[in-house]
Amino acid sequence: MSLARLGDDYTHDGRVLFEVLTREALPDSLRDNQDLLSRLAAAYKQINAPVGKLGLKTLTGISTQALKGNHAAYAALEDKIVDPTKRRNEIAQKMITILENAAFHGQELNEEEAERLIEQAEDLLESIE
Repeated sequence: MSLARLGDDYTHDGRVLFEVLTREALPDSLRDNQDLLSRLAAAYKQINAPVGKLGLKTLTGISTQALKGNHAAYAALEDKIVDPTKRRNEIAQKMITILENAAFHGQELNEEEAERLIEQAEDLLESIE
């Protein structure tokens, strides 16, 4: 859709994979800040993708306890990820909004906000044991 410069009115499940497109094919809003947007997209993947760092860290701990049949430990771990999941959702929503606005609406990137979100994602990943 981005290549055809088409838009729609719904939130996408993924994002434009602008890293694999030629620079000439990108809208100015992606081309002008491609490096920072790539870092933002990578951080988004690490906290939001099922096989990203966050997904793997949380899944490993919970599934290990579930397989052991340790229901108390499983329940405790589930309770422990409620806050990080909420934080992840808030950060990821802001990230995808920035990526979508750059890809489909020509919106200029707020570099400070993008850097702050990348840092928040890194802090979230570090907070998961």
